[in-house]
Amino acid sequence: MRNLNLIFKSKLLYQLSVLWVLMIFGVACTDDYIYPDEEPEWLGASIYDYLKDQGNFDNYVRLIEDTGYEPILGRTGSKTLFVANDDAFDRFYNSNEWGVSSYDELSMAQKLLILKFGMIDNAYLIETLANYNNNGLVYGAAFRRKTSSSVFDSIPFLKGDDLPANKYYDRFRDKGIHLMKDATPSPIVHFLQKPLQNATIDDSDFEFITGESRSSDSLDAHIFSHKVIERDIVCKNGYVHVLEDVMIPPSNIAEIIFKREELSEFSSLLERFSAPYYENSLTIDYRDYNREFSDSLFEKRFFSYYGGAYIYPDGTPINEELLLPFNPEWNSFSRSGLDNSLQNDMAVILAPTNQALQDYFTYGSGIILKERYGSWENIPDDIVVLFLKRHMRESFLETVPSRFENMTDSENSPINLSTDDIIDSHVGVNGIVYETNKVYPPDDYVSVYGPVLFSENTKVFNWAIRQNDFRLYLNSLVSRYSFLVPTDQYFDNYIDPIAYGKDIPAAVKYWYNNEEETVYATMYDYDPATNTVGDSISLITDQPFIAKRLLDLLDAHVVVGDIETGKQFYITKGVNFIKVIDNNGNLTIQGGADINNNEKIDISAVYEQSNGKTYFIDKPIQTSLQSVYKVLSETPEFSAFFELLSGFPATSNSSIFVRKRNYYGIDYNIKFFNTYNYTVYVPTNEAIEEAIRNGVIKSWDAINAIEDVEIQNEEMIKLERFLRYHFQDNSVFINGLPLKGRYQTATIKTNSDITSFLTFENKYYKLELESDGGDLVLSTDTKVGGDLDGEDVAKVVTDNGLYNIMARDYVFNGNPQAYLEVDGTGVGLPFENTEITTSSSAVIHQIDNVLRFE
Repeated sequence: MRNLNLIFKSKLLYQLSVLWVLMIFGVACTDDYIYPDEEPEWLGASIYDYLKDQGNFDNYVRLIEDTGYEPILGRTGSKTLFVANDDAFDRFYNSNEWGVSSYDELSMAQKLLILKFGMIDNAYLIETLANYNNNGLVYGAAFRRKTSSSVFDSIPFLKGDDLPANKYYDRFRDKGIHLMKDATPSPIVHFLQKPLQNATIDDSDFEFITGESRSSDSLDAHIFSHKVIERDIVCKNGYVHVLEDVMIPPSNIAEIIFKREELSEFSSLLERFSAPYYENSLTIDYRDYNREFSDSLFEKRFFSYYGGAYIYPDGTPINEELLLPFNPEWNSFSRSGLDNSLQNDMAVILAPTNQALQDYFTYGSGIILKERYGSWENIPDDIVVLFLKRHMRESFLETVPSRFENMTDSENSPINLSTDDIIDSHVGVNGIVYETNKVYPPDDYVSVYGPVLFSENTKVFNWAIRQNDFRLYLNSLVSRYSFLVPTDQYFDNYIDPIAYGKDIPAAVKYWYNNEEETVYATMYDYDPATNTVGDSISLITDQPFIAKRLLDLLDAHVVVGDIETGKQFYITKGVNFIKVIDNNGNLTIQGGADINNNEKIDISAVYEQSNGKTYFIDKPIQTSLQSVYKVLSETPEFSAFFELLSGFPATSNSSIFVRKRNYYGIDYNIKFFNTYNYTVYVPTNEAIEEAIRNGVIKSWDAINAIEDVEIQNEEMIKLERFLRYHFQDNSVFINGLPLKGRYQTATIKTNSDITSFLTFENKYYKLELESDGGDLVLSTDTKVGGDLDGEDVAKVVTDNGLYNIMARDYVFNGNPQAYLEVDGTGVGLPFENTEITTSSSAVIHQIDNVLRFE
């Protein structure tokens, strides 16, 4: 029976509420006056009369009267009011952040703040507060709601130490400034059953965040941390909800951090990215609102994507890299930046204490930061902003304790936040501040990119990394890298690959222009015959050109894995080769061209990072400038093999060397190379001659003498397949370490014969390699039971130095001869239009026998 009574009362309350709303809005449609004189008798008293009649809301009644809201709250209308009784005010006067001990000590601004911050300009039951309109009604998802408060309710006047310590506030240090912390009103934050349930935020999450307990079973409701102790009191002009305590407007999260002494260092980092902005329209409006005011109003804004500023106060644009993800001062924060999504989420900042910041400098991975800059204050803005971004979260719903273990940053990198890290939490009008005893450095600080980011001597590579979005690659903590970084003072005499293939070869010096914060390229005359650099011949300032050229260098200076494994040869990210020589722990580096020119690169510093090592080197690595064609054509010992490769008619589909559209390089490229690394096995001249004598292959003289075109084509195809079997996917060096494995060649199997390595039809024949570290033996994929079964074996010749030869086939965006020379002479498109489209690398070994698969 008792339950039936409760159900009946609930239904009755709902029906009366619906009828009341219909009555209000129905009358409003026919009467221009919003508060009609006639009201239904069943609605009872107005909000003002109800509070006055109760006898325990004297403080609130005085607030209404003193602020001039008696006519509004005493008539019909549509208001929601959160109030506190007189006992709550007595507790408030005993202890509050305003320092007032009685009602009479409240200023008019404070009275307005209490009253209007607890007022909403529509009528809401507690449960309907959970709904909001966003191009249609969204049910049970709201956490915030706009109030009746105005930015004009309280205009702070600040001077001296009350202002952030950055240059933008200096002109106001002595005279002071009327500074609105934000030009949008402060909303309330409500924790209600439906939104919490729908967002799977449990009671323990709520208690951790607010310090207050709640019960989902009892459908507890809280405004900030203030419990609603009496709800849904129906009055003729709205609803009254009674809070356990007096509610005064909390600060936004930027001000929470700014006011806490233990967060002062983090706050100073954050405040670097704020400035005061003159608000002309608000100044005019406020002068109308307050006739005694004749000064100017300024708004504090942070440099940010959402809710903040894109330009400095003087009108100059802010570099995108210096923008925070959102304005922490923005009371109306919304994740999408749109006003209509204010209700469904809010921001979070992880704010390390002063002690946490110092501990990171002293004991953590931040030691390298301290060594470089000495203090947090000295760290440049472009480095600090990365730190701040890591600590700023755009979603409260994704940053509750039960989700800490799965949290990632905007670049999908784990944050590893624990509840043990949280000292305290604070709920502001636009989000949550978690006060932490740890810092959460960005991957930029701990990855192999970190030393480049911090150093004053690596600006060229740092610029290249930023221009090419290369930092995300270097910041991957699931991989391990060796990152070789030429320092700025040695970033010269790099041979430009495209200029190398033109009439005026050129060396280039990349250098950082501090004034313009960009990289320029000075081109110098270069003599390939003597490997000498002459006078400067041109200056290139084209940023896309320089960025793309430097991307090629970046790819050639990163090795996935360690380069201190005992091997000598390593493949870089850009599919190039480097040679590492270990002289009793002192490493020297060489690229292919460095080896040819007998130049070595020394390491000046090594940094052990979370995902590998960063090596500062005294010269850019010069990858090979010789193509496979060039190596084979200019090495006498390779002449017989080269003659076979180069004998195909230019129009033949079997041709191997090509120089045409999509294949333009320094000279000729291998047609079937495709942005990968390869091995080329070159039989000795004697082995080729013996194969011709034995009828294994025909010479070009013999093929060209064939009169039957069909037979001639068959012989060319047979020769092409024979030659392609000497090209192998994957580069294999004689590398000082044992090796055994099978590798795919460039010849496709066209029959179903069973072969040594069980290769299927239409798949590529393989080679089997075996090495003890000082030699390399090859076995071929021959027909099982055939004449060659188990007999066709070759070995790399190592006694004449014709092995481990590095080559690189470049592919340019066009014929190098179609562009102007680097000094601007000639005919054609500007040299800055040239691009390295891609490249393939190959290691070349001489072998003592030909390779046969049939």
